Amino acid sequence: MNKIKAAKLNENAVLPTRKHPNDAGIDFYAVEPIVIAAHDFGVVKTGITIEIPQGFVGLLMPKSRNNHLLGAGVIDAGYQGEIQIKISNIKDEPLEIGYGQAVGQMLIIPIETPEIEEIDIAEIHSKVSERGATGGILGNSK
Repeated sequence: MNKIKAAKLNENAVLPTRKHPNDAGIDFYAVEPIVIAAHDFGVVKTGITIEIPQGFVGLLMPKSRNNHLLGAGVIDAGYQGEIQIKISNIKDEPLEIGYGQAVGQMLIIPIETPEIEEIDIAEIHSKVSERGATGGILGNSK
C-alpha cells in the first residue's frame, strides 16, 4: 500500500499529514475550535474521511506533545464517515483546541481476521501454561 485516499467533507478541513516522511502516524487536525471542560470528554471533528484498504485498520493514537488523552479509536476498512476524535481532558482547566490544531494521529496497520470457532472450555484449560489463566484479566496479580 503506497497511498491512502482522503477526502474533505468540509472545505475548511486540513488533509492529514506526516510531520516527517518516515513517521508512523498520520496527523489529523481539528476542523473547528472546541473547548472541552476540565475532566470531561469532547469529540473533535476533522472534516476528513479516508479509505482504509481491506486487511488494514486505522488506530487513533495521542500525539506525544498533547496534554490530553484519546478515547478508543478503531477505524475499520469500509468505514466511510468522518474521522472524529474523542478527547479526554485530564487537566483541571478547560482545554481549548483551535482550528487546524493536530489533535491525534492514526496508525494504519495490517490485521488478521480469523473466524471464531467455539470449542469446549476443557480444550482451552488443557493448554494453559505455567502462567495460568490470570494473564488476560486486568487488575489480577499474584
